[in-house]
Order: sequence, then structure tokens, then C-alpha cells
Amino acid sequence: MVFNARRPSCGSKDDDDTIWLLLLLLHALFMSYDKLLLSAGCGFLVNVIKSLGFSETTEERQKEKQKIEQEFKRSDLRLNELVSRHDQQLTLVLPLFSQVSTEVTASRERIHAVKENLGACKRLLQCRRDELKKMWTDAVQHKYVLEMLEQIQELRKVPQRVVSYTAKRQYLHASKALTDALATLNGPLKAVEGLSDLRADLQTRRQQLYQRLHEELVSQVYTNSANEAFSTFQRSNSSRLNSSFTRGIGARRSTDRIEANARVRKALAEMAQNFDLDKAEVIEDADLIYPELSMSYFVAIIVESFGMLHKVPDSLETLRVQIQTELLNVVRQTTQQLSLSGATGEGNPLLMLLEIIFKQFKAIAKTHTLLLKNYLSVGQKYSVVGPQPYDLTDFWAQAQSVLQLLLTDYLDIQNAASEESAQTGFSEPTSNINSYFLRRKVPSTKRSMFKFDKSSHVGGGSNNESFKEHRRNASDASVDDNLGAQLGGSGKGSTSGLFPHEKKQREKLLICTPDQNIITKVYLPLMGYIKEIENFMKCKPGQPCSLHDFLDNYIKDTFLSKGHNRNLQLTIESLSKNQDAWRTIISPEEIKTLNLSRPLLQSTVMVERRLMETKNLIQDLPCYSEDLLKMVCALLKAYREICQAAYRGIVQPDSEDKRIYSVAWLKDEDISRFLKTLPNWTDLKTSSQKSRHNRKLHRGSFEPSEEESPLQVQQRNVREAEMLTSNLGEGGITQQEILVEISVLKELAILQESMEWFSCRVSEFANDLRRPMVNGLNAVSAECSADIAVKDGTIKVMTNLALEFDELANTCLLVLHLEVRVQCFHYLRSKSSVRTNSYVGSKDDILEPDRQVQVLTKRLSEMDEAFSATLHPRKTRYIFEGLAHLASRILIQASNYLEHIDQITVQRMCRNSIALQQTLSNITASREVALDQAKHFYELLCMQPDEILNALLERGTQFSEMQLLNALQLSCKSFGITDANQLASYQQKLSDILGAKPSKGVVV
Repeated sequence: MVFNARRPSCGSKDDDDTIWLLLLLLHALFMSYDKLLLSAGCGFLVNVIKSLGFSETTEERQKEKQKIEQEFKRSDLRLNELVSRHDQQLTLVLPLFSQVSTEVTASRERIHAVKENLGACKRLLQCRRDELKKMWTDAVQHKYVLEMLEQIQELRKVPQRVVSYTAKRQYLHASKALTDALATLNGPLKAVEGLSDLRADLQTRRQQLYQRLHEELVSQVYTNSANEAFSTFQRSNSSRLNSSFTRGIGARRSTDRIEANARVRKALAEMAQNFDLDKAEVIEDADLIYPELSMSYFVAIIVESFGMLHKVPDSLETLRVQIQTELLNVVRQTTQQLSLSGATGEGNPLLMLLEIIFKQFKAIAKTHTLLLKNYLSVGQKYSVVGPQPYDLTDFWAQAQSVLQLLLTDYLDIQNAASEESAQTGFSEPTSNINSYFLRRKVPSTKRSMFKFDKSSHVGGGSNNESFKEHRRNASDASVDDNLGAQLGGSGKGSTSGLFPHEKKQREKLLICTPDQNIITKVYLPLMGYIKEIENFMKCKPGQPCSLHDFLDNYIKDTFLSKGHNRNLQLTIESLSKNQDAWRTIISPEEIKTLNLSRPLLQSTVMVERRLMETKNLIQDLPCYSEDLLKMVCALLKAYREICQAAYRGIVQPDSEDKRIYSVAWLKDEDISRFLKTLPNWTDLKTSSQKSRHNRKLHRGSFEPSEEESPLQVQQRNVREAEMLTSNLGEGGITQQEILVEISVLKELAILQESMEWFSCRVSEFANDLRRPMVNGLNAVSAECSADIAVKDGTIKVMTNLALEFDELANTCLLVLHLEVRVQCFHYLRSKSSVRTNSYVGSKDDILEPDRQVQVLTKRLSEMDEAFSATLHPRKTRYIFEGLAHLASRILIQASNYLEHIDQITVQRMCRNSIALQQTLSNITASREVALDQAKHFYELLCMQPDEILNALLERGTQFSEMQLLNALQLSCKSFGITDANQLASYQQKLSDILGAKPSKGVVV
């Protein structure tokens, strides 16, 4: 019984608390009074009885009695003390205790009465037990019947409710309503036969809702993601957006947008946990939600609905199968949008299309990541048992297949394959190029000059087979699923995975004309996309993705092997078969276009264009630089052979036992080395290297090196004349040993200019390979960038080929240089009998130079005209510079063949010198003083021996001792001095003069 006494008030707070505690203590003591009394009293008496019983004597009992009495007195004193101390409190407590005791007693009586009443009721109920049980059973049955009727009434409302929820895009409510309804029909109401039609209707609506949800999911994952990426691309590339209008709209709706997005985030947080759908907030203003947040919201709702409808495995499989078809639809829709927007006219439309598509694919992949995350959480929440969700590797594999189909269309691979099968191989043997340049009457042996079937750029059989197998797979993949009927007017292509038995051929919608050369424009961007794809798929090094393999096989087996490399091969074949390849020069328009001052061979320009095409291809296809360079090296080697054959054809005589004297001289290593060590040659090569950076030099603008003085120039020319004269010996040069036709010299000059220009181009090409390549190579994959660096061996081969072309150009120039001098020997130096007779003529011919000299001057003028039109001015100057010293020396040496001298002969020789001097002065644009020495020499022959010696004393010696001795002998003969002693006296005086007097000028 609870103590309910009111707390008394007795004065101070401390006294009241003390009294209250004592009341409580007394109440507790009285409540357990009986038990305490019995237990304490019995215990004490038992102890006393035991002590008395164990006592043996009366004394011990008396001691025990005294002890008890003492303890009793002590307790009595303690009790009296406590009673006297708490007398007032006890006075207050005892009435209260009496009141509490009275209330407790009354409560006990009331409880006792209740027990008696319950017993009476029990006895009365037992008398009518069966009747009550029957009534209770009927009540329960009626209760369940009413509940079933209410459930049936609610089930009848479910179809209309589902339609309403679906129209409002409240898919979770619709899914829950259908799931609960079907659970009720298949559970408590399973045996109700009248509900079979309703059950079938709800099953149909469940499938329709699933299809609607799938369409909505496809729209969110593919259409909305692609459209958002396309809109982002348009905003970043267009400045036509009215920013002020946009800011105004944003300001007006910023508050609503913030509230709507906050509600969406709250709904997503609740959805991640176990939430009550009935209490969840419905988001209706979806247009205010951020696109990414809206997509996350609807994807989460749809996947949650799949979990409620128990369609998670089915939806996963349908999505996996449908990836390629939906990506193809995205490509088709993007192509249509670009075509309608008119953006294809700016730049390369395919590059723009690929950029947009790849951005759309990345956005779709991001949405797939969100989708798979939701599937994983829903699968754990609903304990889904079935196939595991696909991953992003599957998505990117299908995306690569779509990109391969796109490239197949734009690269026109199928048409190229059909054309390849229709074409026949070039089996006609190629003739030896030497047969077109050698003037021999020996039939040429036909053989194949070169083949490309063993070159490294031709792909092996395994690559071809893999490429053909991939082409078959791509063709098979190009057949799309038919999309079938749609629900609710959804977009085309959203349900293709639901009807796999209906298929149709993929429609091709192209934004530009298919062309194989498009690969050069899209390769580098594609390699950047491939690098990203391989990072997404976590491909290991050395294991590229399928798109990488496809691109590599196409470039090697189709674009290079059957395209560019085939063009190079056909170029060489056309040059080797064309007999006029070395006579055809470029047009003036081409000369102006190439910024040249002299014509070149058309064949050289053609090969150079192929070289530049390859250079551009190396920049566009850097990963295939080695294959391209190997093919270029093969082209240059073949062209080198053709050029060398052309050179041999120009300088080769009709028969083997005769030779061209200038060519024979050049083959002499001593002569060749001597000419290349002369300052005029080194100056020419130095100026040629400088002119590569400035090609606007004109005739007359070339100046000799400042380090070489006029005296040094004279000494150099004299050294060259002495060397050539000493190598010629006493014999002459016949008509068959010179290049008579000016056209041949002109061809040789054009060949020289072409080879030098081509050598510079090849050398520049090789030097460019050493520098880092441009064109955005930082976007290329790491595996590809490892192959971009061109091997030093390949660059060395290119450099050596450039040096060989330059050496051929040097050979042509030196041949021309020597040929002019050889022809001087031919026309100015003949046998003595011929020379003697040629100088003897009638008096009418005194004013005219020698006939041979006239022919020589005419040929020199013709050669100057031909060289001026074909060679650079500095090269023409190099050819004719120093020729006056040689002619002067030849004229002076002609005196050795004269048996006697007279005034007519001296005048004729002076006329010859003057004629040559005028011709060479017109050619070199400077007075050739070297020929004055020949005139002075023959003027000495008109003097008497003493006069000659006196002139030497006065003027100094300009001639060699042998020349002066010959002059003295001719003078003595002309004046009839035959005395041997006198002749010896003149010779002694000459020796004394030459020993005492220093020479003036240069001795020729």
C-alpha cells in the first residue's frame, strides 16, 4: 500500500524534514513489524536458550544473566534518551501513523470485496460459456468479411490510382500501389475467384508500368545526358546567348529553384534510408531542379520502382543489351541536330561531330555510374537474386563498337574493300631505267626495279585476318533492333531491347562525304579519346582497346598500304617508265609558287611533293612515323638510283672504249679533291647554305668572300690552270670527248639545280624529325607517344640520302665546271700541224680571230645563256671564274707548236686573246686581265732578243722561264739568229735576269 500521508508542517524546515523522515521510518517499521518481531525476537531467544543450555554451572548462568541485564539496561537507557530527545516528533508521528493504519485497513477490506465480486462473476459466466463463444466467433467472422470488402473496394480503385500517379510521374506511388495490390490478390484474396479479371488487369498494368519506367530510364540515361552535353557544347561555342535575359530569369526564379533543389536533396537522403512513402514529399516542379540533380532524383526513383516491381534483373539485362542501339540513336540524333543547326560549314564537321559524341558518351557513362550505384543499393535493400550488374567496361566496349561503325561509314571502308577486290594487281615488269638514258644499241633487259611486298609497312597475315574479322563484326553490329510500339508517345529507339526478334538495317546519316583521307584530320583527336577510354577501362600496357586495334589495322592495312604507299610506288614506276622524265621542267607558275628563281625537273618536284605529303602524314599520324619513313627511304633510294642512272645517261658516250674527258677528270680523286679544296668551291657551298634561308638572291648580288684578296684569286686560278694543263699532257681532246650539244649541258645544269634543291628539302625533312612534332601530340596515348620519337638510325639514313643527292648535285656542277675548260682545251689546243696551219691565213683575215676561237666564243656565249637560264648566278660565276687564266695559259702554250713567228701570227693571237677576253668579260661582268698576259706575251715575240731582255729588266717577269726561253727562241728564229753561242748568251742573260729581278704579277 502506498503511503499517501500529507507532509506536516512543524516549524522550521530542518524540523519538518526530520519529522517527515521519522514518519517514513515508523511506517516502514510497522509495515514489517510482524516479520521483524518474529525474526529478531526468535533469534535473540534462541541465542539465550543456547547459551543457558550449554552452561554447566550456576555461576555461568548468573554471569550470562548479568550480562543480559546489563545489555537491557544499556538499551533501556539508550531508548529513554532517544524518546526524550525526539518526544515532540513522536507526538506528531503517532497520530499520523494511526491515520495511515486506518486507511490501509479500509483498502484491504475494499480489495477483499472486489475479489468476492469477481468470483461471483466467474461462477455466473461459466454457466453461459457456449453461448458466449458462439457469439464471439460470429463477431470475428463479420470483422474479417468487412475487412475483405474494404480491401476489394480499395483494389478496384488501384488501376485509376496507378494511371493518375503515372501521369504525374509519381512512379514510386504507382509501383507501391501495384505491388501492394498484387500482394493482396496473391495473398489473402488468392482464393477469391471473382478477382481473377482484376488480377490479370493489374498484372498487365504492372508490365506496362515497367515498360514506361524503362522508357523513362532510357530517356534519362541517354537522351537527357546527350542533350545536356550537346547544349553545353553549344553554349561554349556560341556567343549568341542573351546573358542579361538569362540573369533576369535566374533572379526571378532563384528562390523557387533553391527550395525545389533542397526538397530533392532531402528526398534523395530519405530514399537512401528506409523511408515511409506515404509521408514522403512529392516533387512536382521538376523544371526548377538542376539537370544533374533531376537526373539523380528520377534515376533513383525509377530504380527503386524496379525494386518494388521485382524487375531489377530484367531491367539490368535489357539495359545491357540495349547499350549499342541507344548509342547509335544518340549518334544519329546528334548528326541530325548538327545538320539542321548549320554548324557543319565551320571547320571540319566530322571533328565537331566526334567531339560532341565523345562528350555525350562520357556524360552517358557518368549517368551509368550513378545508375549502377542505385542498382547496387536497391539490390541489397530488396535482396535481389540474379545476374550481377554490368560495369562501365561493358559500356565502353559497346561505345567503341559504335565509334567503329561511325568511322567505317566516314572512312568508306566497305566501298574501299569492294574496289580493292575489283582491282587487279600490277604485274607488269618495270624496265631498267638505264635503257632510257644509255645510247646503246643493246636491247634492255626487263626486270622489276623494286618491290614493296617485303617492306616493313605491309601488314602481316594475322593483321589482315584480324582486320577482316573485325569488319565482319562491325557489319553484323550495324543491324539495329527494331524499336516496336511505344507507350505514352516516347522517343524512337527506347524499347529496342524489349523486342529483339524484330530487326532492321541501320540507316546511314552522314554529315560530310566519306573519304579515306579524313583519317589524317581525326587521328590525333581519336587517339586522345582512345587514351581516355583505355583509362576508363583500365587497360594494361600492351593491351590496347578494340577501337585502338581497329584504327591501327585500318591505317596500316588500308590507308597506308593501299593508299599513300601505293601512290609512292606508282610515282616511282611512272618516273622509271617515262623517257622524258628528265627533260620536262616545271611551269613558270610552279616556279613562282615554289619561290624559286630557276626551273627544276618536274619529276623532282613530284617526288618532293610526295615527301611533303609524307611529312604531313607524319604530323597527322605520328605513331606511324617509322613505317612512313621506311617507305620514304625506299622511295628516296629508288629515286637516287633513277637520278644516278639519268646522270650516267647524260654523260655516257656511245661506246665503251670512249669517254667524256670532264667526267674522267672528275673521277680522278686528286683532281676532285683539289677542286673541292679551292676557296671558290668552299665559298660557293657556304653561300649556298646561307641562301637556304634567303632565296631572293639575283645575279650580280653574289660577292666573293672578303677573306680572299684579288691576288689570292689570281693565284688560285693559276693553280687550277696549271693542274689541269699538267693532267692533260701533250695529247689533245677530240670531238667525241666533249659534250657537244648545249641541250645536254642544259639538262645537266637542270639536274644539278634539281638535285641540290631536293637535297636541301630532304635535309630539312630529316632535321625536322629531330625536333618535337606538333599537332597536339600531348593528347596521344602513352603507348603511342613512345613510338613517336623517330629512331636515330632512320634519321641517319635520311641524312645520308640527302648527302648523296647533294653529292650528285656537286658532281654535276663540277662536270660543268670542267667541261667548259675541256672545251677550251679542245678548241684552243690542237696538234701542232693543225695549229700551225690554222694561224696561217690570208691578209683579209688578219682582223678576225681564229676560226676555232670564234667557235669557242660562240659556245661560251651559248653555255652562258643556257646556264643563266638554269643555274643560280653564283654557280654560273663559279663555272666561268678563272677560265681566262686557263685560256691565257693555253694560248701562251700554243707558242710551243709554232715553228716560226711573224707579224700576222702575232696579230692573230692577239685577236684571239681579245676575242676571248671580250666574251669572258661579258659573261663574268668583269675585265679578265689574265688574257692581257697572253697578248703581252705575243707582243714580246715581235721584239728582238735584246729588247725582250731589256723589257724584262724594266717591267719584271710575268711569265715562267720556259715560256721566256720559248719566246727568245722564236724571236731569234724570226730575226735569223742561228749562232749557238749567241743563243747560249741570251739564255744565260735570261737566267741572270730571272735570278736577280723579282717577278711582277703572277706567272702564268
